[in-house]
Amino acid sequence: MCACRLLWLLLGIVSGSAQLLECPPTSFVHAYEASTGLITFANYLPATAINEFALPRRLCVERSGLPLVRRCLANQQWEKLENITCQLEQATNGQSQRLNDLQFDLAEGVSSRSAGMNFPLNIMKNISNIIGQNNHQIQPVDVLNVNKIIMEVAKEPKSWALCTEMIGLYNNLMATNSSVLELSARLNATNNLLYSFEDYTNGLAQQMVSGANCNQRLPMAMPKHLVDVKVHNGVQVLIGGNLSVFYLLPECNHFTGIAIYSKAAAGREGCQHHRFWYRFLYANQSLEALRAEPGLQAATYVTHQLWQAMRRTGVNYLVFKIYANSALFVDAATASAKATPVSHVLSINIPQASKNLAHPLVFLLRNENYENANRNRSQIDDYCGYWNYDTWQTNGITTNTNSLPDNPIVVCHTNHLTQFAFLVGASCKQQNCAYDEVPEEAKRSESLLDIVTAVGCGLSLFGLLGIWLTAAISRKWRALSSTKLLLNMCLALSLLFGLMLLLYVNEWFWLYSFDQSRSACIALGALFQYSVLLLFSWMLLIGYLQYQRHVTVLVARPEHIVLRVAVIAWLLPLLPTLLLVSLSPAAFSPVRSGDIASVCYPSGSGLVYGVLLPIGLVLMANVLTFACIFYRVARLEDRNGQLIWLQLRLFVMLFFLLGLTWIFGICSYFRLGLAVTFIFCMSASLQGFVLFLYFVLFNKVARSAWLQLLLGKQQAVSIQLTGRSPG
Repeated sequence: MCACRLLWLLLGIVSGSAQLLECPPTSFVHAYEASTGLITFANYLPATAINEFALPRRLCVERSGLPLVRRCLANQQWEKLENITCQLEQATNGQSQRLNDLQFDLAEGVSSRSAGMNFPLNIMKNISNIIGQNNHQIQPVDVLNVNKIIMEVAKEPKSWALCTEMIGLYNNLMATNSSVLELSARLNATNNLLYSFEDYTNGLAQQMVSGANCNQRLPMAMPKHLVDVKVHNGVQVLIGGNLSVFYLLPECNHFTGIAIYSKAAAGREGCQHHRFWYRFLYANQSLEALRAEPGLQAATYVTHQLWQAMRRTGVNYLVFKIYANSALFVDAATASAKATPVSHVLSINIPQASKNLAHPLVFLLRNENYENANRNRSQIDDYCGYWNYDTWQTNGITTNTNSLPDNPIVVCHTNHLTQFAFLVGASCKQQNCAYDEVPEEAKRSESLLDIVTAVGCGLSLFGLLGIWLTAAISRKWRALSSTKLLLNMCLALSLLFGLMLLLYVNEWFWLYSFDQSRSACIALGALFQYSVLLLFSWMLLIGYLQYQRHVTVLVARPEHIVLRVAVIAWLLPLLPTLLLVSLSPAAFSPVRSGDIASVCYPSGSGLVYGVLLPIGLVLMANVLTFACIFYRVARLEDRNGQLIWLQLRLFVMLFFLLGLTWIFGICSYFRLGLAVTFIFCMSASLQGFVLFLYFVLFNKVARSAWLQLLLGKQQAVSIQLTGRSPG
């Protein structure tokens, strides 16, 4: 996650799907090629989140076969398009236009209102009917529209009925011409489709397999587009022609794995028409015996040792998915560097398991290129790999290469979970091929925001460390009432920085996804909310004290005043936080970064009333306080150069102390330009460093303590008496 986005997160600008950072709706004019010449039409784009593609209301397909799309850039401006010419015959395709209308209405909330409470299922049935029509040839624009529709539908509460419709739809998509899917991949549609399906089916597991009842049976009739459905004894099976999902609850039946076959045999269930058979595996399964079974296509199982380690972490169910082909796994590499899957794709998901497994997990795949490779004595590299939603990678996976020439069944081990396949060829990442569709302007802006915020946060952490060290070495300085107030505010700021650091550590190392635990998500979201409001609470009360004093900053006050202020500051943010947790816990939503939900934060009305409203009120009060102090100080008579310098220094310090830098964050929220965003990221992240400058470096008591520590008491006194002290 971009470092600056963390600061935006605190204002709720990035919330789950970044729906507040968007380009506004816009109209534009373009031409269609017809037999009579060019025809000009006005078209319309809906509001779209940054770095996302938008499709226009009226279907427009260019000569390349790709639909006309416009990207919302990082500066919340639409990508520029010139000389747009579309094919009229494509625009008059009834089925494609129906999908386009459905997607457009759904994006603007029209379909959800008209379809009522069952709108996710009804919409999925509609697009399944359109895609499944015999006379309809799926085009890249259809894949992109289906992707956008599924992304919206998947946000609704999950259901097994919708999942079965989704499997039927994906079966049709996976049978689509490869050239169509390769064009669709240029707009990231295939990756988004994969991610949506994986996320939806994994999230459905708690409904499909319940530890409370091993004999749970869902009210599931055989859908017409599925080959088979099994619901018994802690096992739920949804089998389609090209895509199947298996949910296992080992505590009910001791099954910890699945094997897929192309031949029937005793102990196997399946379908002759699709040449798909399967059986469940136990933890004590013999690897060599499994490998020797006729017709084996893919298999995996959790060993007893690994299962016991997982059980200690709270794991209780397993999810396996089998992709009969790799149609949706479109490699971003160039043709010469592309790795080609030559096996089924096996997806393994174990909710609540650590991202890095305690023991290796074995999986087996049939090398469908085995006979051809032996016949031609091919020397090309063969290996097992996993899909990283860009290309095939091999990190954390070992392939038993010794047996490759002798057996078409390849044995591999992995220390992490995702989709796996046996590959022929080289990985794009291994050959450092250049492929990146992110606009250069967006990349530069993102990179610069990262650098600016990283530098600012680094300086703030240095400043906070300096303040705490000064408090540790100088009893006289930390005994001041002003210092006690400062240390409380620094503690609030340190808590916020600590949470941000924890977020980074989770993204880079722990990789815990808060989709796994609703209670953990609420706890983290509430802690984030409290820490933000705590900082603003201190800025409000310090602003009140500044207003009382007008000019002198943080003057010494009686002890009971400091205690009273501290009690109010630490307890006041609890009120909106506890209210939101008790009244609307669903408002705490996971914010996704990459393939995990790495943080949780309030969203929707909870964000508005629980975070933005209190922040706005504090900023309004502190702006008024700053204006009053500025007016009083500016009217002082007999001003000389030194007094003007002191006044200027006071105004700068108050600007940071009262949190007025966050005004730029509010401006960024209302899309007032990229320059405002840069100012916000730079100034808001510098608060800790500015406090260090004013309350340590510019403070005589603190400066004296450091001089005594570094130079000795006698020499420090000598320096101060001779006037060589800095400032």
